[in-house]
Amino acid sequence: MTAIDAKNNLDYHRTYRPTIGPPLAIGILTTVAPWFMMQPAFGFGVAASKTPNSAVARMRSLKTHTVYGIGLYLAALLLSLCIK
Repeated sequence: MTAIDAKNNLDYHRTYRPTIGPPLAIGILTTVAPWFMMQPAFGFGVAASKTPNSAVARMRSLKTHTVYGIGLYLAALLLSLCIK
């Protein structure tokens, strides 16, 4: 590692700006776990297909995991502000 590379690595935390896209995508993609693993394990069927209001159950999972993604973004934003 050269001195220039070391300086760039040290300055990275000062210029890091989190964006909403990746954490939100991760939050939404983690909806796969409840739809295809947890809900069938509880007897609700794939994506809560055996429940009376399956659309409501799906939307609740999606909303909850979207909030999780927003939380990831806010945590990264707070961390980037604390590191400065």
